[in-house]
Amino acid sequence: MGIALSLVAPAPAWAGQPGESSSGWKTESAAAPADDDTVVLEDSPEPAKRKGGGKKKAAAKAQPREAMIKAQVEKAEAERAPLQDQAQQLSDAGNLEGAVGLLAGGAEALRDPVLHLAAADARQKLARKRSADQAKAEWEASLRHLDRADALLAANSGGAVDGIRVNPDDLETMHAWSTELRTAADSALPDLVRRTNPVRRNARGELIAGSIFLAGGLAALGVMGGGIYLSRSADRELPKANGNEEYIAPLEAQKKQGDTMTAAGAVAGVLGVALGVTLVALGATDFKKARQEQLARVRVSPAVAPTFGGLFLSARF
Repeated sequence: MGIALSLVAPAPAWAGQPGESSSGWKTESAAAPADDDTVVLEDSPEPAKRKGGGKKKAAAKAQPREAMIKAQVEKAEAERAPLQDQAQQLSDAGNLEGAVGLLAGGAEALRDPVLHLAAADARQKLARKRSADQAKAEWEASLRHLDRADALLAANSGGAVDGIRVNPDDLETMHAWSTELRTAADSALPDLVRRTNPVRRNARGELIAGSIFLAGGLAALGVMGGGIYLSRSADRELPKANGNEEYIAPLEAQKKQGDTMTAAGAVAGVLGVALGVTLVALGATDFKKARQEQLARVRVSPAVAPTFGGLFLSARF
């Protein structure tokens, strides 16, 4: 009976044969058992093995890239840290100019966006301690640092490992810092531009000088009017003197004084009014020109972030 049953019901394919290891026949994926208790096995497990191998290769590729990014970030931090420490020491010692020079030089040499942002920040602090002309130059230099920092941050997020100097998780913080510094510069510069604009400065001087000359000319015309009054008053009183020298001498002196005042006042008044009106007109024209130049000051710079890209447009009014 035992022999007959073995001929009728042969051993299944997944059963190990004598001398063979049963583990070599295991598959990684099997279909679910049917309702009639029939088990269906896949003949070829190779596709599942290839799929699992692809995931392992992708993980193997991702891991080295993360390690390379980490190494780049650590290298950048190690390069910038001494410069940041020295700049802070100079600033604490009151040498903010030296700190600015150190940060700016290091930023250009290392092409480091963090150092560019730090240099922009230091320049803005220095600008608040300078005169109008110097402050304007420092604020404008800080904007140039911000433009360089934004460009380098864009390259940092562009995918090339060699261009990474900031941890990708810190990019949002860097962009926020850049935006804050740019807002401060855009708020401070318009007034400095107005105050340091040579055309506007000339216009202010012309208006002041023109006003002085105009006031002087009007005063001189007033003197001329007083001289005319004295001269005419003397002319009216002289006939009443009846040859009395005690009255004639003072009246003649008054008439002479009136004539002198009339002549001097006329010359000074006409010249003063004419020159004053001319300077005031020139000052008004230069103010209009300065206003037009100010309205024409438009700056365009790239603005790139992990979620957007475009141009940053700023106009100063």
